[in-house]
Amino acid sequence: MEDTRWLDAQLKAVQDLVNVGSQALRQNQNAAGAQALREANVILDMAEDESDEVLKLRARVSNELGVAHQRLNMLEESLGYHGKAAEICTALIERGEHFEANSAATHLNLSSIFIAMGRAAEALEAGQKAIELIGVLREREEAGVDALELGANQNMAVIYAREERFDEADAAMERAYELSQTLAEAGQANFQAQLAQGCQQLSVILFDMERYEHALRWGRSAEELSEKAFEALGQPVLPVYIISQINLISYYERLGRFADAEDCLWKALDVAGNDAQILKRGVVFYETCRKQADARLEEGNLPRDEVEESFEELSARIEKLGGMEAVDRALQQAQQRGRR
Repeated sequence: MEDTRWLDAQLKAVQDLVNVGSQALRQNQNAAGAQALREANVILDMAEDESDEVLKLRARVSNELGVAHQRLNMLEESLGYHGKAAEICTALIERGEHFEANSAATHLNLSSIFIAMGRAAEALEAGQKAIELIGVLREREEAGVDALELGANQNMAVIYAREERFDEADAAMERAYELSQTLAEAGQANFQAQLAQGCQQLSVILFDMERYEHALRWGRSAEELSEKAFEALGQPVLPVYIISQINLISYYERLGRFADAEDCLWKALDVAGNDAQILKRGVVFYETCRKQADARLEEGNLPRDEVEESFEELSARIEKLGGMEAVDRALQQAQQRGRR
């Protein structure tokens, strides 16, 4: 009886710490979240109990510790925690527990870590395992499966692209796009912002591979998704929209479609105001245009006189803010905030 009371007290302490850690992660207080979750992990190790209830807590703590360390850019530590969570999930499923959703989410996290570490084969294996588990959830018609499948396909698209399996990359991202629309119709526009970032990632990979038209396709999708997410959610997703527009400027510029690139620049300024990142990209864009031959500018539907007129307007905006030094300071401050 005494042992039972002691275990109950330990589990209550763990649950309290997990709640604190999870709340901190939701607020992007990643170091604080990791600390609370590590304390929970220590108590679980002391419990020396392998019941289903304890294993489920171990899986949750390990997975959330993996998320916290990934956000802190501690990838090896994150990989270790997610790997432990995956082992526990498998053990619970073998015991007959319906723990496939947790296992799918854990393998999805593993896939993301392997992608970040450049370990393509392992990322592919983890992603395929997540897809397999999601299939089981589909058969059971379990809630939440759309969000899991969206994430899994988004990851697979990136993996396939890096492996130069471009048709499979397109098919995976197209499926993710379909699911984002379904979720948005159900009032979950945040998944459009998530997928916009996935499309951005895919487009950048394709651009780096000099597949410029292909990159443009997914860059446009990122723009569309980020616009819809911004309309629904407002300021929190503005950075996603800004990156979409900046990427499109690069894609159009590389293809010699200077007027289209300029449209993206001024559209971004209209939406985001005098954002330092956009202003700096605009200066680089017009400097590039000014180096082009007149014929190439004409071919890109942006004659030199329009370049000079627009550059003067952009420069005037920058001067009102205190010049490029002020823009650079604002950009550095924004980058510092993003690293916290």
